[in-house]
Amino acid sequence: MRTPRFSASFLFRVAAPGVLASMLFGGAAVAATHQVEVGQNGGLNFVDDASHSSTSTIHVGDTVTWVWNSGFHTATSGSCSGICTSDGQWDSGEHSAPFSFSHVFNAAGNFPYFCTIHGQIMSGMVVVQQASNPPGASFKFLPNAPLMGNAAKFTDTSTGSPTSWSWNFGDPASGSSNTSTLQNPSHVFAAAGTYTVTLTVSNSSGSTTTSMSVTVAAGGALVCTPDATTLCLGGGRFMVQMHWTKTDGSSGGGNGVKLTDDSGYFWFFDPSNIESVIKVLSGCAIDNAYWVFAAGLTNVQVDLTVTDTQTGAVYENRNPQGAPFVPIQSTTAFPTSCP
Repeated sequence: MRTPRFSASFLFRVAAPGVLASMLFGGAAVAATHQVEVGQNGGLNFVDDASHSSTSTIHVGDTVTWVWNSGFHTATSGSCSGICTSDGQWDSGEHSAPFSFSHVFNAAGNFPYFCTIHGQIMSGMVVVQQASNPPGASFKFLPNAPLMGNAAKFTDTSTGSPTSWSWNFGDPASGSSNTSTLQNPSHVFAAAGTYTVTLTVSNSSGSTTTSMSVTVAAGGALVCTPDATTLCLGGGRFMVQMHWTKTDGSSGGGNGVKLTDDSGYFWFFDPSNIESVIKVLSGCAIDNAYWVFAAGLTNVQVDLTVTDTQTGAVYENRNPQGAPFVPIQSTTAFPTSCP
């Protein structure tokens, strides 16, 4: 074994294929060039800049470029366990700096390599995976002409095996219900109109986005159905919901408890701990409007949504994160809801 005349390093350049593909072609996979240091910090080693080990993972079609910075080394394909044997796929030959050598990997598999000068103490591995692409976003929905107050069912039809989904229904009046991370969600549009629904799908290779217009017809009044997070006040006319968000980003729907036909309260974290009290009153005889009053005993972010199921009108109020709940005394919450 010959002693090298210099400490050495060679480089193996890496650009994340999925990221590069997304940047250049919006999802089409492209070949990349990758980097590893050999003899990093004067050692007899191969160190991949991405994995920080002697194993480098790339994709079919990518190029490995070895660049000698100093010293006297080779980049030779083959196994090296006791006796080193080249398999003839590539061999840079013995060179000192400045010198570079490239090899394109056109097949998947594991490809060991070594320095013929230093043998098994200086070896590495290139793992070549099949090229992958970001998924192609697409979806459909039923019914084709949804009605206000009825659930529209959205079905993911994306290609390329997405692993996560991000929906935006273009309906900010629906509060926290305006987004979803389910693969196949449903959404109730509270008012008639045309909405732009957007789906972003992702996997380890990147993400793509698509949008579609959904036209919602009036079709009739909403129906308030009381459940764990929904109060139905005023004879079931007003649908009341509260959504909480903590400082750590966790969130959820408040649990509603009805007190009278026009009032109730919400608890967030413990049934014995009341967080907010609310009532919806008719002021039609006074100022031709319905009123919303609320008070709270919390300083987390609270999003209140009150929907008039007869008109589709929505009243919203947000208590900011970290601020004591500011009492609500809105006598103009629903100024057009009186007969």
